[in-house]
Amino acid sequence: MSASQFSSHAAPKHAAGGAAERGTPLGPLDMALDTLGAMLRILGEYALDQEEVEAAAFTQASEQWAQHVLMATPPPGGETSPVADARRDWAGIREFMREYCRNSFQHTRTVITDLRQVVWVFIQNLNQTLAQSSETDGRIRDQMGRLEALAQGSSTSDLKREVLATVVTVAQVIEERKRNDHARVEDLGARVRLLGEELESARKESEVDPLTRLFNRKAFDAFLARTVELSHAFEQPACLLLVDLDRFKPINDTFGHQTGDSVLSKLADVLSRIFLRKNDLVARYGGDELAVVLRETSVRDGQMLADRLLRAVRAVRLECEGTSFGLTVSIGIAALAPKDDGASWLARSDRALYQAKNAGRDRVVTAEG
Repeated sequence: MSASQFSSHAAPKHAAGGAAERGTPLGPLDMALDTLGAMLRILGEYALDQEEVEAAAFTQASEQWAQHVLMATPPPGGETSPVADARRDWAGIREFMREYCRNSFQHTRTVITDLRQVVWVFIQNLNQTLAQSSETDGRIRDQMGRLEALAQGSSTSDLKREVLATVVTVAQVIEERKRNDHARVEDLGARVRLLGEELESARKESEVDPLTRLFNRKAFDAFLARTVELSHAFEQPACLLLVDLDRFKPINDTFGHQTGDSVLSKLADVLSRIFLRKNDLVARYGGDELAVVLRETSVRDGQMLADRLLRAVRAVRLECEGTSFGLTVSIGIAALAPKDDGASWLARSDRALYQAKNAGRDRVVTAEG
C-alpha cells in the first residue's frame, strides 16, 4: 500500500497511550501507527541537543506528532479541530524527523569541531615546549659533561674557566627558557582568546532567532531571570512588555507563510528601532509574539515606549499581490513587583496582553501591581 493510499484511510482513533498499551489485538495498520507514535515519543524523551531548538518545545512537538499519528489530532501548527477524515500529515512527520536529524547533526559537528580545535592548540603548545626543553637540556648536559671531565684531571685554572663557562651557559639557558615560556604563554593566551571569541560568537548566534534576528526564547528566559535578581538586589525598577501581532493568522492564510515571515521581520525591525539601549532585550517569545525586557525603567516610561511602538507599527504599510495592508499590535506591560519572580512577572504581562486583545486590539494594557 502506498503512502498516499495509506493516508486516505481513516484509521481507528486510539487512546493517548495507543492500542498496544491497552492490550487490544492490533491489525497491521494499527500496529504501524502505534509503532510510529511510540518512536516519536521516544525521540522527544531522548533527543540529542539541537541548535536554536528548546528541549521542552521539541518534546512537546514530538508528543503532538505522536498524538497526530495515534488519534488523528491536528499536527503542530495545524487547525485546532480534529481532522475530519483522519488523514495523517506524513510529509510533515518526515520533515519533522529530517529537521531534527539535521539540527542535531549540525550541533554535534560544531561541538566536535570546537573540541578538536582546543585539543589541537594544546598539542601544538605541548610539542613546542617539549622540543625547546629538550634542546636546552641537551646544551646543559654537554656543558656539564665537559665540566665533569675537567674536574677529574685538569688544572685548577682550566676547571675555574670551565665552571665560569658553565655558569654563563646555564644562565643563558634559563633566560632563553624564560623568554620562550613567556612567548608561548602569550601565544597560547592569544589563541585561547581568539577561540573564546569564536565560541562566544557561536553562542550568541545560537541565541538569535534566524527569522527576526532578535534574541530567541532561550536568551529571553535567561535575561528575564537575571533581570529579576538584579532588580530585587539593587531595588531597581524594570518593565516587561509582551507584544502580539494582531490578526496574524488571516495574513498567513491570505498571502502565505512567506509573506507572514516578512511581516514578522518588519515588526522586529520596528521594535529594534524603538528599544535601542544595550541593557534591554528584545526577543521573539514565540510565533507572532515578541517580548521586551526594560531594565531600570519605571512603568510610566515603559508605557510611553509602548505607546511609541503602537504608533510606529500603525505607520507601517505592506504590499502583497497588489493589496496594501497595515499592521497593529496589542501590548501587555507589567512592572516588576517586589513579590515577583520570573514566572509571576511573565504571567502578569501575559494577562495584560490578553486583556488588550479582548478589549479590541491595537492598544496597551498595564497590569496591576
